[in-house]
Amino acid sequence: MASTAGGSIQSRPYRSHRVPACIRCRSRKIRCHIDIPGEPCLSCRERRLKCQYADRSHDGSPEDTNSGTRTPKRQRLNRDGGGEDDEDRPRSAPVLHRPSSHPSASIILAPHVAEDVDILQRHMSQHRPPEAQGTDAGHYRTLNQDTADPIVYLTVPRFRTGLAPELGAGKEQLEIIQQLMGPFKREVIDLFFSCVHYAFPVLDEETCFLLKRGQHEKVNMNLACVVLAIGTPNWFLSDTLKLHPKPDLHYIWNKAISALMEDFLSPSMATVNAAVLDQIGRPSVSIMGNITLCGRTVSLAQTFGLHRDPTKWNITESEKLNRIRSCWGVLITDYWTSIAYGVLPHIGKRFYDVPLPTVESLMPARATPAQRCATISFVHLCALTELLGDILPLVYEINPDRATLGDTVESLRRQLKSLEDQLPEWLPLPNKPGTSNLWFCFLSVRLLLSRVNLRAAILSDDTVHQKKRLDELRQASTAILDYICFLGQSQFQDFWLPYATHLLVHAVTVSLRCAVETPNVEVRMASVSTLERFIAHIQHARDNYDWDIANYTLERCSESVAKIASLTTRGSAPPPEAVLVMPERPNEAHTGPVMDDASLLLSDLLDPNAFDFSWEALWDTPSGMTNFAL
Repeated sequence: MASTAGGSIQSRPYRSHRVPACIRCRSRKIRCHIDIPGEPCLSCRERRLKCQYADRSHDGSPEDTNSGTRTPKRQRLNRDGGGEDDEDRPRSAPVLHRPSSHPSASIILAPHVAEDVDILQRHMSQHRPPEAQGTDAGHYRTLNQDTADPIVYLTVPRFRTGLAPELGAGKEQLEIIQQLMGPFKREVIDLFFSCVHYAFPVLDEETCFLLKRGQHEKVNMNLACVVLAIGTPNWFLSDTLKLHPKPDLHYIWNKAISALMEDFLSPSMATVNAAVLDQIGRPSVSIMGNITLCGRTVSLAQTFGLHRDPTKWNITESEKLNRIRSCWGVLITDYWTSIAYGVLPHIGKRFYDVPLPTVESLMPARATPAQRCATISFVHLCALTELLGDILPLVYEINPDRATLGDTVESLRRQLKSLEDQLPEWLPLPNKPGTSNLWFCFLSVRLLLSRVNLRAAILSDDTVHQKKRLDELRQASTAILDYICFLGQSQFQDFWLPYATHLLVHAVTVSLRCAVETPNVEVRMASVSTLERFIAHIQHARDNYDWDIANYTLERCSESVAKIASLTTRGSAPPPEAVLVMPERPNEAHTGPVMDDASLLLSDLLDPNAFDFSWEALWDTPSGMTNFAL
C-alpha cells in the first residue's frame, strides 16, 4: 500500500536510511531531496506531484533486517525445512529488471537512438557537479562501454494510468488452481521439474528454489499458474497422484492463460518465461491462441532487449545467464511455431547475437545423470533451432533465386549432418530423457530440407531431378513414421514439444502425396502399409499412454489414410474392361458402336425432363447470334 507524504516527514538528511525515499525517486535511483519541510521532494515538486512511500511492513527496510526477531525465525526454518532459507542464500539484486510489483520497467533503446543518448550522457557526466557524480543521470542507463554499439535502457512506468493491479495479476486464478490441486500442489510442482524443466530449462535458479520450497507467494503468480498447469498433464506418472482423480486440465489451462493475459498489462521478465512455458504446454488445443501469444512474447522479449548478447554488460552474472536461457526459450518457440503452424518467424537470424547456452550454465549444482541428459538435449535443440532459422526463409520466400536455391539447400544439409555428428553417442536411440523429442526434431528438419529441395527441382523444370527429389522426400517422411512406430511407453511419456503433432501431420501428408504420385505399385503399397501401421501405433499410444500428441494427428489424418488405403487396395486388382459389341453388317456402312442392350431406348439417353429449359426451346435460334447456323 502506498501513502501520500504528510507532515510526518519534515526533512530528509542526505543518504538517510531512517527516512525512506519516495517511490518515484527510488525507481529512478536519484536522491530524494526534501528541502522544504512538509512539502514533496524537489524532484516530485518540479513535476507537480505528491510523494508516495511504500508500506514499511512490506519494504524490508534495514531496521527490520537488523531486528532481533530474524535469527530465531531463521533457525526455526532451518530446523523445520532441513535446508537453507532463501534469505540466507547468497544472491545479487537484479541491476536491470525489477519484479512485476515494481512501478517502473526498463526497455532497450533502438541502436540509432542509443548512440545519440550515449554521447549526450557522456558529455553531461563530464560537466556534472562533484557532489552529484555518484547519482543516476535521469531515465537512461548505459550497460556497456562500447561506444560503437552502446546498450542503453530507458526507465518507463510499468502500469497504465488507473490500471495498477491491486491484488497482483493472477492472484485470483492461482487461488482457484491451488484449491483444485488440494494437498497435491507440491507433487504437481515435482512433476514439472522431473518431466519438463530439465528438458526445457528457462526458469532461473532462484525461481526454481522458491517453487521447490513451496514459497509460491514469492514467485510471480502468473508464472506459478503456468507451472501448475504444465505439470498437471503428467498426473498419472506420479505414484501418489495416480491414486486420485486428475482435475479438469482444460479448466486449469484456461485459468493459467487468463492470468497470463492479465499479466501482459504490466509485464516483467517473468511474463516472458511464463508465456514461453505456456506455448510448450500440453495439450495444444488453440492454434490461433498460440500464434498470437508467440507474437506478443517475441515483441515483449525484444522490448526487454533479450535479443542482444549480455555477456559484457554491467549486470550481475545471474542476470546474464537468465537472459540467455530466456532468449533461447523465446527463439525456440518462435521458430518451431513457424514450422508447425505455417506463419512467418518474428525473429530474423541477423537481428540477434545471443550465444548458445552451455550445459554448465544450465545445470544445477547437484544434477542427476537423467537431468544432465535432458539438459544436454536442450542445448542440442538450441543448435538445431539456430539452423532452422536459416531454413525458414527458403520456405517462405516468394521469389527465390532459382540458380542458387539448390546449392543453398545442399549447404544446409551439410550443416545438419555436422550437427548430427556432434550428438552424444547415446543418440539417436531414444533411451535417455529428452532424446525422443530431440531426434524427432532432427528428422523433421531433414524432411523440411527435402521439401525445399523438391521445390528447387520444380522451379528448375528438371523432370529427372524432380523424380529423384520426390523419392528423397518419400524416404524422409517414411523415416519419421518408422521412428514413431519404433517408440514405446517410456518414450511416449518423455518430454515432447507440442509442435510434434503438427509436424506429424506434415509427415503423413507428404507420405500420402508420394504414395499417390509414384507410378511404382510396390512402393505405393509399402507407403500405405507404413501409414496404416503408424495410425494404429499412435492410436495405441494415445489410448494406453495418454500421448496427447496423437489427438490432432488422428483427427486430421486417420480418415485420409483410410481412404487412400481403400483406393490403393481396390486399384491393385486389374479393372474390368468395358466391351463394346460391334455387329457385323457387311452391306451397311459402319457409323459407330452399338450398345448390346435391346431394351435400351433413346428416351433413356435423352430425357427431355433432364434439361433446364423446355424441349421446344431447343429449336429456337438464339437472338443476337447473326452467324448461328445449323
